[in-house]
Amino acid sequence: MEVAGEAVMDYTHSALPKGRTRKQAKATRDRMEAKVKAAVRAACVERDGYCRMDRHDAAGPCDGITEWAHLGEWKRAKTRGLPPEERHHTKGSVMLCRRHHRMYDSGEIVIEYGPDGANGPLTLWRKAA
Repeated sequence: MEVAGEAVMDYTHSALPKGRTRKQAKATRDRMEAKVKAAVRAACVERDGYCRMDRHDAAGPCDGITEWAHLGEWKRAKTRGLPPEERHHTKGSVMLCRRHHRMYDSGEIVIEYGPDGANGPLTLWRKAA
């Protein structure tokens, strides 16, 4: 193709694929993370049952639905941006009833764990008012 005597490239028939949109990339990441989350949560349910704190008198009686809680350094706000396999695992996750989960998140109760995290024994104590 020539315009005013000069050769000009004609791109009308060349295929220049666009990259993936942010929405597409996020959807792929979310699907991959959902698989990891489902597997870890199922393992926690099998290990902990309804509530891991139902064995501790200091926490009081269980109440509400069962919820998936993240402990200490593995809380979700602290692990943003990490790969799903590092962000979600049984070592940093427990199943708690709604009452005990809210007590833990508000700081009313403290859950201590050893080097095995939630896979090992947990110690629970109430903070003094």
